[in-house]
Amino acid sequence: MRRLAPRLASTLLASILLACSGGVEDSDSDTAGVEDKEWTDLETFPGLSGEVEIKIDDVGMPHIYGVNEYDVLYAAGYQVATDRLFQLDLMRRRAAGRRAEVLGEGRLGDDQLARLMDFQRWGVEDAARMRADNPEEYKFFVSWVAGINKRIAEIEAGEAPLPYGFGPGELDYAPEPWTNEDPFVIAKLITFGNSNSLENELLATVVRRLSPEVLDAIELPKPAYAAWTVPAEDRPAPSVEPAAPSVEATASAPAELPDDVVERAPASLRRFRTIMDSVRVQGSNNWAIDGRFTANGRPIICNDPHQPLDSPSVMYGLHLNSADAGGDLDVIGFGFVGAPGVQLGHNRSVQWAATTGFADVMDIWSITLSGDGAKANVGGQQVDLVTREEVIKVKGMGDQTMAIREVPGYGLLLDDYLLEEVLLVDAGRKALFNWTGFRATNEALAFVRMMQAGSVADYEAAVDTMEVGTFNFVSADASDISYRVHVLIPDRGDPSARTMPFEIIDGDDAGSYWTGAWLPREKMPASRAPQTGYIVTANNDPWGFTADGDVGNDPWYYGTYYAPGFRARRIEDRVKELTAAGGVDVAAMQALQLDVHSLLADAMIPVIEDAYANVDSDDALAEFRDRPDLDALAKLITQDWDRQMRRDSAGALAFHVLMHLADDEALRDDLELLYEEILGAAPVFMVKFGMLAYTGAYAGGDAVLEEGRDRLVLQALDRTAQWLTAEFGGVDPAGYTWGTRHGAHFRNPYGGDLDGGWVAVDGGEDTVNVSSSRFLESSGEIGAVSPIADRFDSHDGPVFRVVTEFMEDGTPVAYMNFPRGNSGEPSSPHWGDTLSDWVEGVYRRVPFAADEVDAATEATIVLKPDEG
Repeated sequence: MRRLAPRLASTLLASILLACSGGVEDSDSDTAGVEDKEWTDLETFPGLSGEVEIKIDDVGMPHIYGVNEYDVLYAAGYQVATDRLFQLDLMRRRAAGRRAEVLGEGRLGDDQLARLMDFQRWGVEDAARMRADNPEEYKFFVSWVAGINKRIAEIEAGEAPLPYGFGPGELDYAPEPWTNEDPFVIAKLITFGNSNSLENELLATVVRRLSPEVLDAIELPKPAYAAWTVPAEDRPAPSVEPAAPSVEATASAPAELPDDVVERAPASLRRFRTIMDSVRVQGSNNWAIDGRFTANGRPIICNDPHQPLDSPSVMYGLHLNSADAGGDLDVIGFGFVGAPGVQLGHNRSVQWAATTGFADVMDIWSITLSGDGAKANVGGQQVDLVTREEVIKVKGMGDQTMAIREVPGYGLLLDDYLLEEVLLVDAGRKALFNWTGFRATNEALAFVRMMQAGSVADYEAAVDTMEVGTFNFVSADASDISYRVHVLIPDRGDPSARTMPFEIIDGDDAGSYWTGAWLPREKMPASRAPQTGYIVTANNDPWGFTADGDVGNDPWYYGTYYAPGFRARRIEDRVKELTAAGGVDVAAMQALQLDVHSLLADAMIPVIEDAYANVDSDDALAEFRDRPDLDALAKLITQDWDRQMRRDSAGALAFHVLMHLADDEALRDDLELLYEEILGAAPVFMVKFGMLAYTGAYAGGDAVLEEGRDRLVLQALDRTAQWLTAEFGGVDPAGYTWGTRHGAHFRNPYGGDLDGGWVAVDGGEDTVNVSSSRFLESSGEIGAVSPIADRFDSHDGPVFRVVTEFMEDGTPVAYMNFPRGNSGEPSSPHWGDTLSDWVEGVYRRVPFAADEVDAATEATIVLKPDEG
């Protein structure tokens, strides 16, 4: 660590030198009479129109003040490059499919996905659309990129230190200047991840082909708990009649695969899961309560987005202010690293929040080729294939070439780039994939307009410009709350009259393809909750269409792969209780964000009690009699434990292991080689399947409980006792806690000093304060049963928590915590300084008004016009 100290000193020195006067400039610079620089070239930032102050507060968040929006965005680019340049570079490389060039073969799969989906091309097209249609907003991006490039130029000139990661002994390469299209390419990657149902659709297809009886038994769409995002007054009644049996459900019929294919399947599935790790859809929570139920008579709004727990964080905190000088921006919050501005936060009037919405905007078809493989047969038409070649440079090995075949207007062929295709379609057929993001879209414009919204109504109008990225947007001002979704969702017509697209569908059916019609505004979620008075979203079904486990019998098709409803049900139940009592305040909302009560335990503990109570009376269970260890373990879980997944709880650890072993007992033999891959990709779904089977919620659930419910539960209890004894010397709860084995690991794709380490945390797969973790340690042997992991690492979770109320004058006041720190430089005092508050649930009022910012400021950097 001694080698890092000079970097810190030189960073601070370079920042101070920017003031050009040998010291920090007076923060009350005079902007009167300053004229904006004229843009003579839309692609070139004309230079700063006036001085820009960057005030760094006590958690490392920059508060940036300038005379216009362009100056502020320029300084924001400069400052994020100062704090996070190495991360910015890796993010840009990830979107462009160039990470293996510096990180080696381990990132080849990531690059292949990026090249396959061609984020580079579609991001460039997005940029061209904004440049043509919205040139003033396009200037925001040009300004931000110019700020990044200013910092890179300083590094190249030796005026600023080379950030950690680039240096000799690290990855040893120089940062490249950015183009104006780069942030749009990154945005395309982000919205792909946010839209991603591809992984679930492919896995469901493989299950259908290899273990069809499982899907018949578990009613795939059925939630663990009934909880819907759209308030009751604004949602249609879903059907409970089954879909017409005459409609073919899927093109992925059960298949008898050759032995060699089955033998390769685990390796293919494992590689697929690894590739999708970087774009897997994460969960989040947001909710809002209107003023009739709050202590101050004005709304409260909350958000905790769940994203990869990277080090440094995938999000960057900042404050942009041109309004004090007469401009349009005064906005504070968090932006994705690689995207200009604030994507989640508040301005002077509106706070907004988002969760992933899980609308289905991706489909896969099974098709044939003709003309010696040169044409795709799509719904009776023959379409010429277009092949593009992608060459990926890989550090330490030769270039890797991809020949990607596109079907213009219909998507692209997956071939074997993600998953061995024979697992998905019959011999002689190909998998065709389409996404609504394969076009020029304008999500970047939507986020710019969100920052400028002066009311909930303005914010809703901004949301309605979104075309890709399935977000549940919740917003509030001092008078109103709102929930709104807008995205291009294919209108697939009457669900009962066509194939449901949550698996691969039959491409020979002309009626299965998108027609270019999108779901209209009235078929997308929207509500002001005039009767209910609150809105809750946690990645759950908006409409209740999945309640009966059938998405083919509803007024329209919206999606299938929602979160199971654990978090949504718990939040809604608590909000109902709190609003019924009245006087809801910030402290109550903070407590709810930190809530770790297990609804899985509420459902499963009665099952465990029943099973254990039957031991003495059922001779078939005689082997579990006279077992003091099982007596003690059953008592710990069913009687002594408070059902809270706290890191100091022994019961939480015992219950977690028991539930996963119970799922293993019920589902491994049915899913066979697919079990571990599904568990690794989506543990909460495996938990849902097990819970609904054991509680009798599936009509055909006995098919996965062949040995009987009680025996399976008791076998899992026995295995849990054996594991605790092997690991801790016995089942005595004095010997272990949840936190001894469960925690968050903050990873970095390079590692080194950028690895953020491990820390014990509260929460589980099903809790509001979510902390999903891996249960099994890969054995490294294809097809072998993997052992229980030495540590249950969580790699995803809340990347910030914020609760916002409103002052009497309508100004939002936010309280937040976030991991691990706002800087990406390991030598910075703000590298890991916020981690403890995040772990302990300590909230800090976010400085927003000028006097609050000044009181929190630790350092000020001044950029002068000649610096632009």
